[in-house]
Amino acid sequence: MILKLSILEQLIAPVAILVGALLLGLFFKKVVIGYLARLASHTKWRFDDVVISSVRGSVVLWFLVLGLYVILQTQGLSKGITAFSSKALGVLVIFSVTIVVSNIGTETIEYYKSVITGLASATSLLKNIIRVTVYSIGILIILDDLHISIAPLLTALGVGGLAIGLGLQETLSNFFSGLQILAARQIQVGNYIRLSSGDEGFVEDLNWRATVIRTLPGNHVIIPNKNIANLIVTNYERPHPDMSIVFNLGVDYSSDLRKVEEVTIDVARDVQKTVEGAKRDFDPFIRYNQFGDSSINFSVILRGSTFVDQYLIKHEFIKRLKERYDKEGITIPFPIRTVYMNKETE
Repeated sequence: MILKLSILEQLIAPVAILVGALLLGLFFKKVVIGYLARLASHTKWRFDDVVISSVRGSVVLWFLVLGLYVILQTQGLSKGITAFSSKALGVLVIFSVTIVVSNIGTETIEYYKSVITGLASATSLLKNIIRVTVYSIGILIILDDLHISIAPLLTALGVGGLAIGLGLQETLSNFFSGLQILAARQIQVGNYIRLSSGDEGFVEDLNWRATVIRTLPGNHVIIPNKNIANLIVTNYERPHPDMSIVFNLGVDYSSDLRKVEEVTIDVARDVQKTVEGAKRDFDPFIRYNQFGDSSINFSVILRGSTFVDQYLIKHEFIKRLKERYDKEGITIPFPIRTVYMNKETE
């Protein structure tokens, strides 16, 4: 009975310290971090929100580690146990800090990808680079703290990396092609592109291996980065997203070309001012360009805000122009060929 009481008495202080550290950590997370988060939400600088959000999840762990360290230093344990436990706690702290720094790096990319030109393209690839770099540094710091020589490890990694590199040529080729695409900053997430292979759509992601394109029907086309680097790419968002929409038309040879021009421009201006996605400040125009086999041909130029806006603009323009031409008696001829035959007389 006395032995049991002695064991309980010895456990009271460590348990009290651990519970106190837990409660203090929860209080710090709820009150102090919460207060700092509210202050940060009212500032224009977004980096403070990133840091506070990343630190919030590790605060309780750090207080628990502090409590365990106090227990080790005050309970009179053997030097071996104390030294081993202190090392383990040190490794735990370094690893948790590594996670926090990695989260800060990736969350910073998320915060500023819409602000910094070209950063949006780096969504997955840049995040992976940050994670690998930060975790590698964290592991090296842990090994150094454990007094493990990293020189032989680096040598082994160098030799092993050469062998792996030879076996992963395709993967590395895609990785470095992705870096090249990012560095060129000619393709970004959200851009509408068309490849010389015939694939086209919105760039949805650019990761370490492939570029993900979402087509207009909503399907994903996953193309290796090295293929993207070798193809001809038309980017409809560069140098600006708005684009000209050209209609090639033809009217009958008997038509009054002045009237045709007047009616066509009137319809085009109405479409330009009323259809969603059309550039309101653009004045459409018409240019006659060819005497065709069965019609006098011309082009009408309108302008849309983005690539996909052209579909609704084309739909409305064709519908309204046909209706107006019918009212005005303007004929769009069928492709015909007239043959004149001379009758020879004896």
